[in-house]
Amino acid sequence: MLFRDIPGLEIEKKRLISLVRNNRLPHALMLYGPEGNGKLALSLALMTYISCKDQGDEDACGVCLSCQKSTKLIQPDAHYYFPLSGGKEFTSSQYVHEWRKAVLENPYLTTAQWQETIEIENKLLNITVTECQNMVRDLSLAAFEDGYRMLLIWLPEYLGKEGNILLKLIEEPPTNSLILLITENIQAILPTILSRCQTITIPAFKPEEIKSALTASGVKDEAMLQSIALSADGNMGEAMRMVSTMTNPHTDKLLNWLRLCFRNKDIIQWCDQFAGEGRESHRQFLKYGLYFIEQIIKYKISLQKMEGIPADEWKGISGLSNQLSVDELNTLAELFNDHIGFIERNANAKILFTALSVNVHQLLNHRKVDVFEMIG
Repeated sequence: MLFRDIPGLEIEKKRLISLVRNNRLPHALMLYGPEGNGKLALSLALMTYISCKDQGDEDACGVCLSCQKSTKLIQPDAHYYFPLSGGKEFTSSQYVHEWRKAVLENPYLTTAQWQETIEIENKLLNITVTECQNMVRDLSLAAFEDGYRMLLIWLPEYLGKEGNILLKLIEEPPTNSLILLITENIQAILPTILSRCQTITIPAFKPEEIKSALTASGVKDEAMLQSIALSADGNMGEAMRMVSTMTNPHTDKLLNWLRLCFRNKDIIQWCDQFAGEGRESHRQFLKYGLYFIEQIIKYKISLQKMEGIPADEWKGISGLSNQLSVDELNTLAELFNDHIGFIERNANAKILFTALSVNVHQLLNHRKVDVFEMIG
């Protein structure tokens, strides 16, 4: 990964390059931001730049042997750690080929996409004591090549209390070593680790940056580009997933579900079938629903047709704008947000969407909404 391969984020790129060129690179650097943004890609580009034998002012050369190894994630002095599911017998070294393949295909990889890759979608992730001990070992080894030894920890929020093993390593690292921590939940990082790292916040991608990246990848359908760029909500990883099918997979499903909710017909059967699609599909379905609600509210306020909206989306937006008031739309958005949180806490999908369907039926028929709460 090279800096020039990443759309936008020019300020963040210059800051990272400046740290290297001015010899101010910290021993432990944490990049923090929402899922699917550029923090992982920037980390990989930084590692390439550090290893490059012919660094430019704005990027690595991309052609030297070190760059060739780094862009394939096979640089021998770079070690990658990431969350898995299970006990200490499961290690990153066992899954590094899967992780490497997933990241090379999508350097904006999300947690759920990683879980799908290693087929542990509904299991809890963790980084074990054994993994922490392996990190200490890897960074204490002599470098294979002249330069930095680098350790990338993707999603250190899954360390838990085991992260205490890394405190000495982070505070007193070996000479010419760098620890990169890539997190989406800085509140879950142990304070003792957080205080020892220099932290840089990486923002979500802008819709125009997502659109530009998708256009560069060969997507030509302007309406689809606009729809995906807006509904991805700054998540390049999700945008790339949608592009892989050249469609927004949630439009027809959302509109069909809303029709069933309005009529109070076949809801149980729909929820039963949808429950089997997996947690990431459920979460992205509701996130798309939030985007859809946002477009309805914009239309209700402006009363002007929005450019770049596909015909099927536009039909639903204009229809629902007459059906729901702004207050009701805000209530619906709150329900969707709450249920995204429930999904992330591993709530039973069939029960969850059945309850949500009841609430949506009440809203669409202008009745009082009986809000269901998750216990525990």
